[in-house]
Amino acid sequence: MNAKGIASSFKLLSIYLNPEMWTSVQFLFSGPMETVIDLKMEGGVGWARSLMSQQKAYKISCPKCDRIAEVMLYEAINVDTHPQLKDDLMRNRLNAVICEICEFSFRIDKPLLYNDPTRNWMVYWLPLSGHDFERGEAEFRKLLGEMTAMMPNDMHVPEFHLVFTRTELVERIFLREAGLNERVIEYVKHMIYTKNLKKLNPKDKDLLFNAEDSTPEKLVFVVQDVESRSLESIFEYDRSAYKALCEMFDDDNQTATLLELFPGPHLSARRLFLQESRVREL
Repeated sequence: MNAKGIASSFKLLSIYLNPEMWTSVQFLFSGPMETVIDLKMEGGVGWARSLMSQQKAYKISCPKCDRIAEVMLYEAINVDTHPQLKDDLMRNRLNAVICEICEFSFRIDKPLLYNDPTRNWMVYWLPLSGHDFERGEAEFRKLLGEMTAMMPNDMHVPEFHLVFTRTELVERIFLREAGLNERVIEYVKHMIYTKNLKKLNPKDKDLLFNAEDSTPEKLVFVVQDVESRSLESIFEYDRSAYKALCEMFDDDNQTATLLELFPGPHLSARRLFLQESRVREL
C-alpha cells in the first residue's frame, strides 16, 4: 500500500473508529448492573426480529456547563428496521447530545444492544474499564440466561457477542459483514502481537481490523494508540494463511484449542496477551 492509500484509509477509519470528534461520557456502574433491554417478544415473528429499536429517557448533566436535561437515548437498535441507526452508530452520532444552553456536543456511552436479525446476530456493548471486565462477563451471562429462558422451545438465542468499547463494537460489525471468523481473527492478532512486541506492546497499542483496505489477498490491521486513540501504522496478513487457520480450527481437537484461548463471551487478543503478561510477572 502506498503512502497516499494509507492517508486515505486513516481519514476514513478516523470517522468510524476514532471518537475524538465527540467528548464521550460513560455511564459508571458502582452496584449491580441493570438489564436495560426490554426482552418482551411479539408473537408471529422471529424472536430476534421482534426485538425492536428501543429508547429511554435519562437525565444527563452537560460535562461543560453542568446543565441537567432529559434526553432520549437508545437502549437497543434493530438495523433491519432502522438502518439509519447503524449509520449513526458507525459515524459517532448515536446517543449524541448537544447542550441547549452552551451548545457543547458530547456522546453518551451506555449499554447498547446491536441487533442484526438478517444475520441472526447480536452484540451487547457494555462500557466498562479493564478492571471490571470479569464482572461485565458475569452480567452478560445473566442477561443471556434471561433471554434463553424467554425463548420458545422451538427457537434458539441468536449468536450473541459481548464488547466493552465502541471501537470493539464497530470492529465486530466490520468483521461480521466481511464474513470473517471473530475468534480466528483474534488468534491472528495474538500472533501479530507475539512477533512484534518491541513496536506493538499490547499495554498501549491495539490492533483493529481495517475492512476498507483489506483485499481478496490481504487482511489489513491498523495500530491504534490506546491513550491518544490515534491511528499509527498497518500490518498485513495473507488471507490464504487466514483461510488455512480456519480449516485447521475446523478440526474438533483444534477447535477445542481455539475455544480454550478465547472462550468468550468477550473475545480479545489484547486482553488475553495482557492476562498472560500478568501471569508471567507473578
